Amino acid sequence: MSGLRAVHVVVPARNEEQLIGRCLDALTDARTAVRAERPTLEVRITVVLDGCGDGTAAIVRRADAVDAVHVTELTPGGARAAGMRRVRDLASDLDGGQVWVACTDADSVVPVGWLADQVQCAEEGVVCRVGTVHPELGPAERRLHLGWLARHSHADGHAHVHGANLGFTLAAYEQAGGFAPLDCGEDVDLVRRIRAAGLPVRSTGHDPVRTSARRSSRVRGGFADYLATLAVDLARAT
Repeated sequence: MSGLRAVHVVVPARNEEQLIGRCLDALTDARTAVRAERPTLEVRITVVLDGCGDGTAAIVRRADAVDAVHVTELTPGGARAAGMRRVRDLASDLDGGQVWVACTDADSVVPVGWLADQVQCAEEGVVCRVGTVHPELGPAERRLHLGWLARHSHADGHAHVHGANLGFTLAAYEQAGGFAPLDCGEDVDLVRRIRAAGLPVRSTGHDPVRTSARRSSRVRGGFADYLATLAVDLARAT
């Protein structure tokens, strides 16, 4: 995809004042790194403020060159879809194949080479890049950490899908029908439809994203619930 002209990062956020600052700092570093390699590439970051009632919006306003969209979707799928509508508006003069969209979460920290790796995938003809995550577990949570590693491959070709480490062309997104307004699993659902359309997808263990290991969340059945259930299962097995 030698015609890639823009990269848009979409970050849904709902009451994430404790964590979004570090998320945006990491994304700024990743943007700087990819622009150093490709200075003509447009790189934008959009945070979707979904029904926030805390200080998240104020932190986003203070961030350098970060766009904000205010919505009341109150679902991760709806918030991600709203962010994608913003991308389409901002990239209205470009073909969908010239626009790469990188998705992460407000409680996550991307590595500095994250965007550069996604751009490399795009230039190699991949239209969807599915990455991995590492929950931030401390030394006192060694059992949970080992349990997580035993159940999750971080090798290339892995079978996992995480909205905190996902990328695709705007064209592939639109061909697959976009994010559904789901309470959880909107990332898995989208990748399933991209694969079903016969489009080239790369599952990679390169550049995993660090994400919060919290055990409570507004989303039932999401990542926090998974970690909480895994912790209970491992405790019972001892």
